Amino acid sequence: MRKTLMLIVAAVGALLIAASVATADPNKTVTISASRPVVVFGHTVTLSGKINPPATNQKVDIFAQPFGLSTMSAFSSTDTTNGGQWSLDVKPTIETMYQAHFNTEVSSTVDVKVRPALTLTLVRMHGRVGTFSTTALAARAFAGKFVNVQRVTSFGTANVKRVFLGTTSKATFKVRLSHKRTRLRVVLPTSQAAPGYIAGFSNVLTVRR
Repeated sequence: MRKTLMLIVAAVGALLIAASVATADPNKTVTISASRPVVVFGHTVTLSGKINPPATNQKVDIFAQPFGLSTMSAFSSTDTTNGGQWSLDVKPTIETMYQAHFNTEVSSTVDVKVRPALTLTLVRMHGRVGTFSTTALAARAFAGKFVNVQRVTSFGTANVKRVFLGTTSKATFKVRLSHKRTRLRVVLPTSQAAPGYIAGFSNVLTVRR
């Protein structure tokens, strides 16, 4: 009797598992990707994906986890278009992970890294000496951090000097130019940009004397 009861219980369990497998839809998914893995602070990156089975006018919720936070939280939402496609433009202010939610379906995560926005301008020229200004922009200051001033040539780059940023993430410095035409840029290394940011690069400035 006991053996018969155990066989019945086992059979019922098997039927329940089979029914669960039969009703589950392995093709029901939501995906996410980023138009680029790295973005400069203040610039836009496009998140996109699709739901399956495809359907229009379906709400997709986007969750975000900025660097330093331990959990995802609701960030924004968008609607699907033809083919179940969705997209959303975002401006992460620091390295951020994103995830798409559709009903009970959850996508994988996509990580977007952020570079500080660096600028380099010529203030004035005095003979062979140029005075320059640089600024590093991000969601936090880089006071006390240094940038490398680099000469850019067809053979690559070479460090010219190291300049430390002030309390407003700015610095003014001088460079003696040995050529009639010099191309310069400044770089904030990852060691100085971290945490939450990777290396930043300014525009390349061409200086003629």
